[in-house]
Amino acid sequence: MADNKYVKLVASKSWKKLAKLAAGKDADTVVAVAEACGTGRSEEPYNILVDLLASKDNSVKLAAIRGLGNLRYDLSSQATRLHWLAERLPEGSDDLQAAISEALADLRDAKK
Repeated sequence: MADNKYVKLVASKSWKKLAKLAAGKDADTVVAVAEACGTGRSEEPYNILVDLLASKDNSVKLAAIRGLGNLRYDLSSQATRLHWLAERLPEGSDDLQAAISEALADLRDAKK
């Protein structure tokens, strides 16, 4: 569940502050920001989440994937980005692959 203070930053559209937090070194904070961005409904949280997909920290990647599954901005772009990531995952990334499958299912359900 997303940390309430970061959800409030999303609701108040404090994108610069969220982007700065997402670029930080504290993985717990970055994960919380990714989760909060999943509650967004615009391009800015999408961009933050896409940037987080490049993280070397799997917990951050997982949170970004889940965030993209929850975000309601441009569902087809979100699905395309997740498919792109799935094709490039190294062998043995079962947790990331499962999260991508779940996020894609969430996006399909949102289109209904």
